[in-house]
Amino acid sequence: MNATLTVARKEVRDAVASRWLVLYAGIFALLALAVAYVGQRSLGTLGFENFSRTTASLLNLCLLLAPLIALTLGSGAIAGERDRGTLTYLLAQPISRWELLLGKFSGLFASIAIATVAGFGLAGIVIAAYASSMDVGTYVLLLGLVLALVAVMTGLGVLTSVIGETRVQALGLALLVWFVAVLFFDLVLIGMVSSTSLGGPEMLVALLANPVEIVRVLAIIHLEPDLEVLGPFGTYLYDEVGTTNATLLLGAALVVWVVAPVLFAIEIFKKADS
Repeated sequence: MNATLTVARKEVRDAVASRWLVLYAGIFALLALAVAYVGQRSLGTLGFENFSRTTASLLNLCLLLAPLIALTLGSGAIAGERDRGTLTYLLAQPISRWELLLGKFSGLFASIAIATVAGFGLAGIVIAAYASSMDVGTYVLLLGLVLALVAVMTGLGVLTSVIGETRVQALGLALLVWFVAVLFFDLVLIGMVSSTSLGGPEMLVALLANPVEIVRVLAIIHLEPDLEVLGPFGTYLYDEVGTTNATLLLGAALVVWVVAPVLFAIEIFKKADS
């Protein structure tokens, strides 16, 4: 476990040294402020009004940007070391493969989480200074859900890094995962619901198969359970089991999505040649 912590700390130091962490935090804060401000302008008001409407405006931004960053960075965890020729050196150290991979995952997640919290915090401070009312709870809830999604996508990124023989291949796989999960998934399933008699159990399975959709439904249920915004999958779950049970079910599914890719990556990495 000490070896895992050492690798994780190195990943965080490298992230700070490369300055992408600061850059991501700054860009995220600026985009969050821009989305919140424009969202209020579209409602006929100037500036920021409250955190509730701001979190609703930020949701789509988070579902696009956070998975992209996590998958992109995660895809270089092992494949990048292999391309640089340093993987053999790392494996020659007194560290097991699972410790190295778990350290890489933990360090990358911690780095992205720090940048995300910093971006949310900067945006939140500015919005709080100009908002007429504050609902910090919804803002913090969205941050927690985004961090959970970051953990899932970092794990999937690390999995692509183990599968891909080169960093380019791993990055291509990671971008494919992002495209399917964020863009393609909803279009295909909504089309299936419209054109076929997709039943409730099938819709539930479809919902649980996509962590991005899980986070979106969880956020909307707790922000404002609008049936039109929830979509057919979220609406079915909300109607069948209610807010509490839906939260427990989707929360458990997120935990599985965090753990499973990392375990798969460890198993593949153990059997792979360096």
